[in-house]
Amino acid sequence: MKKKNVRLAALFMAGLVLGGPAYVSPASAQSGPHTLRGSVANEQASALAGAHVRVPRLEQGAIANNNGLYVLAGLPADTVTVYVSFVGYGSVSRLVDLRQGDAAEDFVLVATVETLFEVTVEEDEADRALLLSPQSVIRLEAADLAVVRGQTLGQTLDRLPGVTTLSTGPSIQKPVIRGLHSDRVIVVNDGVQQEGQQWGAEHAPEIDPFAPARIEVVKGAAGLEYGAGAIGGVVRVEDHPLPQEPGVGGRVMLNTFSDNRQGAGSIQVEGGSRAVPGLGARLQVSARRAGAAHTPDYVLGNTGFFERAAKFALGYSRGPLELEGHVSRFATELGIYRGSHFNTFAGLDTVLALGRPPVNYEFSYEIDAPKQDIVHDLSAARLRYNLGDGARAEVQYGYQRNRRQEFDADRLGGRDPLARAAFDLTLSTHTLDVKLQTAPRAFLGGNAFSHVGLSGMNQGNSSNIGYLIPNFRAYTGGAFARTKWLSGAFTLDAGARLDVRRMRAFPRERGNSGAFERIEQRWWGLSGAIGGIVQLADTRSLAVNVSAAWRPPGVNELYSYGVHHGTAQFELGNRDIEPERSLGVDFTIRQRSERLQFDGSLFATRIHNYIHLVPTGGPIVTVRGVFPGFQYDQTDAVLAGFDGSASVEIYRGLATDVVFSVIRGDDVTRDEPLLQMPADRVGASLAYTLPDVGALRGTEFDAGVRFVRRQDRYPTRVNEDGVSVPLDYVAPPDGYSMFRFGVQGELVLGSQSVRYGVSVENLLDTDYRDYLSRYRYFAHDTGRNIVVRIQVPFGTRRDED
Repeated sequence: MKKKNVRLAALFMAGLVLGGPAYVSPASAQSGPHTLRGSVANEQASALAGAHVRVPRLEQGAIANNNGLYVLAGLPADTVTVYVSFVGYGSVSRLVDLRQGDAAEDFVLVATVETLFEVTVEEDEADRALLLSPQSVIRLEAADLAVVRGQTLGQTLDRLPGVTTLSTGPSIQKPVIRGLHSDRVIVVNDGVQQEGQQWGAEHAPEIDPFAPARIEVVKGAAGLEYGAGAIGGVVRVEDHPLPQEPGVGGRVMLNTFSDNRQGAGSIQVEGGSRAVPGLGARLQVSARRAGAAHTPDYVLGNTGFFERAAKFALGYSRGPLELEGHVSRFATELGIYRGSHFNTFAGLDTVLALGRPPVNYEFSYEIDAPKQDIVHDLSAARLRYNLGDGARAEVQYGYQRNRRQEFDADRLGGRDPLARAAFDLTLSTHTLDVKLQTAPRAFLGGNAFSHVGLSGMNQGNSSNIGYLIPNFRAYTGGAFARTKWLSGAFTLDAGARLDVRRMRAFPRERGNSGAFERIEQRWWGLSGAIGGIVQLADTRSLAVNVSAAWRPPGVNELYSYGVHHGTAQFELGNRDIEPERSLGVDFTIRQRSERLQFDGSLFATRIHNYIHLVPTGGPIVTVRGVFPGFQYDQTDAVLAGFDGSASVEIYRGLATDVVFSVIRGDDVTRDEPLLQMPADRVGASLAYTLPDVGALRGTEFDAGVRFVRRQDRYPTRVNEDGVSVPLDYVAPPDGYSMFRFGVQGELVLGSQSVRYGVSVENLLDTDYRDYLSRYRYFAHDTGRNIVVRIQVPFGTRRDED
């Protein structure tokens, strides 16, 4: 899609929000002269200034003033349901009769132990909390995840505004938030910060795709709670709360994918104890098996995978005390596309020029070299204690062990490449977090909430074979404080954090040869953020957030030397690299009404000492073959753009969605575009939900399209003939359009229900390459894919999807 069309789509959606709802409900048109007034307070009779009082059916609402008083005028002579909510308190609803005239209703809210800074509440209340977030936040609930259940985390998030995917073949995807990924995006898995060699472009998060009940994406710097590194954002993956009611139940989930003939499934069993009230447990086991994927014209040889995952969680809750622990294992064997490894310059040059494999591969489930074997173990224990009036304390310990083996394709001299890994890394991580959330208190005419915490991490990497990255030991400590102040229609959110990191690394003197050195380095830095939100109406808010963050260099950025087999490239570290420091601003407008939901953001981030991989200018010859060369470098960069989404109910059962993302990344030191920035994209979908008929419930048909324009902003160089050519090994691919179609619903047979979904991705079998595919040098992306999903709940468990 052309720039003009993207701008028009963005301006049109913004106009809908700024201009108000695109319709007038019959109830609003017939509003009568009656008035509802009253007060909102807590159990101690303290006024809750800023509480929301709403009548959603009429799209009318009010905000309690500094004395906790509210007034709703112009209501019809009818009975209406009134909802009252306030951050840090449980919501209440009440049926009010206005048929006889004006009415007065006072509401008392009870403080909850839900965190004030993480959206982990019920869906309606979470929508209210999002309106009060100064950052750009997207949330996927269980119903949203059911449509994409069984795909990788990167694929799950790929349709969200501002989020794209960095892929390394069809089985490895990791999220890219506003052009930033890997060590700049923190993934939090059920409360524990994921640590699994995430520095690698093809090292996707080791998370069971069947497990999440909710995923939340925070776009932009979010380092206050999570420490140095979250310059790009945070992805929070949350499981269902453990059951406490007696009984046993669960669900079975089955998926099939046509493109790589993948079969996937998961079974989850959970329940609460009758003998020990408050005791609950859950066990989940999942597996995925796939063969080689297909493009529209050929097979991507050796791209199958075999993935297994298991998790057991146990929790106990009694009065103010909550205890929870879980253990999990994620293991996968991943084939690396065979056409990405070459023994000679001629072989590499031929494929770069051809853009596809010179030989025809056959489909197979067999996984041969090159390949990866990864095992990720996680154990965590968490204690929470409710101190009363919404205050609580929390302590969490986590241990992770990640073992990564990568096998190359070198068969010279009759060598068996599967007999010994090219490199074998084991990363062990201990983390400890202590947090305290204070009770709300009156402050400067409003209410203030505070959140303070300490964190520590002890991490070590051992290399059993190979030296792509050296052995190291790192210690990290941090402390933060954050306060949110609410008064009437205004909210202010501010905080600061200090982090210190010490690392001892043991690289070789000359890359992969010479004696081992011992190098000790220390870094420290401050992060901070201040944001403001103004409620333009009960269902609409405008937010601005200014944040500063930093990130110490990773061990790979400093000391890499060797072939990275997963990405099929030779990587060179840079010992002179210094920490990154960023300063960003984000403007966000949100609408949450019955028929219109909109999120739109304008953002800009300047990163001093931006670290990135740049081509070395030519392939590098090794004993294992010939590979494109890349080296880590630093510059000053600016990333700016806009993204957002709009969902409009056109008519009963008929809705449309629009998602758009535009980003510009520039190297301001060299005055040229940055390499590997996501291309502009806009997506649209139309969904229609049929009325329930017999056993068929919630049947929905959905059709969508995504337009991705060609990335025409990329750095260049002058070759030996004096011609300007791309700095990268090949020019960016053409833009493309991708269509999809699907149907989903529920089949109810007596007391048993079955949820089903059938979707066709890449409906027209489009031949394309995405700019953020690491294999775009060698091959096209995958073709048409027919996906079937079935979910069957059983037992006494209340299915929450």
